[in-house]
Amino acid sequence: MLARKLTGLLFSCIGFGSASAFAESVIDFRVENGRRSSEQLVMIKNGALLVKSAGGDENLDMLYERGNQRLVLIDHKKRNFTPLTEEKVDRMARQAEEIQPLIRGVSEQLRKLSPKQRAKWEGMLGGISLDQIESAKHETESMTIKKTGTAKKVAGIACEQMSVVKGDAVTAEFCLAKPAALKLPEDDSLTLRSLIEFTQRLAARAQGLTGQFGFPLPANGMMALTGIPIEMRDLSGKRPSVMTFNGIGTGEISADSLTVPAGYRPKELALW
Repeated sequence: MLARKLTGLLFSCIGFGSASAFAESVIDFRVENGRRSSEQLVMIKNGALLVKSAGGDENLDMLYERGNQRLVLIDHKKRNFTPLTEEKVDRMARQAEEIQPLIRGVSEQLRKLSPKQRAKWEGMLGGISLDQIESAKHETESMTIKKTGTAKKVAGIACEQMSVVKGDAVTAEFCLAKPAALKLPEDDSLTLRSLIEFTQRLAARAQGLTGQFGFPLPANGMMALTGIPIEMRDLSGKRPSVMTFNGIGTGEISADSLTVPAGYRPKELALW
C-alpha cells in the first residue's frame, strides 16, 4: 500500500515549477476517481505547502516544509503523521530488497488459495497485489515520459500534453503549463521549485522500492520536466482517475492550517 501511495504522491508532485512579494496562494484541483469526485486544494504560505485530500483521499494531507526539506504525510483518520526524508526512503528501499525473495515465495503459495482467502492475505500485506509482486519479477520494460506534440487548454490555460509509456501502453497522461501562466508570487514559486527538486531526488531513491512491488516510477524524462501539471490522468487501474486544474487565487491562510494538528502521533516510515 505504501509503495502505491509513494508512486502516486511523488508523480503528482514531480511536475510543479515556477512563476512578486510574499503572498498566500491557493491552487484548486478537481479529482475524479470513477464516480467519485472531490476537491483538492494546494495551499502555499511562507515556505510551507499543504496538499489537502492528496490523491482524492479526504483523510490524507501532504505537508512540505521548504526550510526542513521534508514531506510529512498526515493521516486524519488515524490521527498520525509520517515524516518522509531521503534517508528514510533509502532505508526502506534496502529493507524491501532484503525481504523481496521471501514475499515472492509467499506469493507463489498464496496463488493457490481461493479468491476470498487471497484477498485476505493481500490485505495482511498492506494491500499490495500479489499479481503486482509477481509481475515485478518479470519486469523488463521501463516507463518513460514522452511529449505527444499536442497542445490544449485547461481552465483557459495553455498546456503541453505528455504521456507516460510502458512498452506500447500509455499508463498516464498529463498536461504541463508554462510556470509563468499561473502568475504565482515569487516566494510561493520558490517553495514549488524547492518541492520539485526534493521530490525528484526522492523519486530517484524510491524508484527501486516501488518497482520491486510492481509500481515503477518513470525512469526517463522525469528529471528534465519543468512546468505545472494542470491535468493528470492515471490510466493504470481499472477505472481512470483524473486531476484537473480549476483555478488559482490568493487570500489569508492561517498558520495553523500549514502544520501537523496538535495531538497527532508520529509514525515511522515503514513498508506496512
